[in-house]
Amino acid sequence: MLKQFGKWNRVYSQLEGHFVGKSKTGGATYGWGFVKPTLAFDYGRTSCLLHSQTNSVFKTGKLTQMAMLWPDPNLKLQITTLVNSKMERGAKEILPFEFKEIAFNSRFSVRTNQLEAANKALNYNVQSLLIRLLMSTYPHELNISIKRGKLIIQKPGFLKDLMPLDNFIRYSLDIFDQLMLISTDGLDFLNENNATILESITCPICSGRITEQMVLCKRCKTPHCRDCWEYNRQCATFACQGTSYFATAEV
Repeated sequence: MLKQFGKWNRVYSQLEGHFVGKSKTGGATYGWGFVKPTLAFDYGRTSCLLHSQTNSVFKTGKLTQMAMLWPDPNLKLQITTLVNSKMERGAKEILPFEFKEIAFNSRFSVRTNQLEAANKALNYNVQSLLIRLLMSTYPHELNISIKRGKLIIQKPGFLKDLMPLDNFIRYSLDIFDQLMLISTDGLDFLNENNATILESITCPICSGRITEQMVLCKRCKTPHCRDCWEYNRQCATFACQGTSYFATAEV
């Protein structure tokens, strides 16, 4: 068991470097049995936490989870594979015929308390990403929920190897990005803090204060000077690698 934790901890340490975060090692604790490793990191303007836990969401009784802050505390949205579908209290089911993609309908059940917002969010790109994440590891199960201001993405089993964990994180961030780009609430989230941003934000490339021509990375929402972005040709945030941006006037 301790040998397994050694490998698991090393993988989380590597991910700490990939995503510029802070990992905590797992292992035996006095009087508390075993704790599992965790990784916390910031992504643009949200905070992320990767960890594993025992839970009855999947038949395996084990899961790996990414949790991210979500700007709308009132939205409830659950996307789950049909084999482990459970109804969230206070949520209404979206009927399958409302989605055009047969591949998505045959695999997922969707429930929400805001039908219009959910229909808008689950476009073709989001559905494709969900299917890719679903098929990335076995068993092919997935549970995603937005509630109480958090986006939670769960896969069955304890993912312990570097490649599956790295893919899980990147797919999760891609899903977050797509939902934020489509969601009106996501754009409002950026606008609500606009005055504060402009007063204090600095460009990650030139380290100078941004006073005009600010652009935001479409992937992680990090602000840059337009001239610096066009010189660098991509986002300067480590591990983001975004290649397109919003001008502030577009946001």
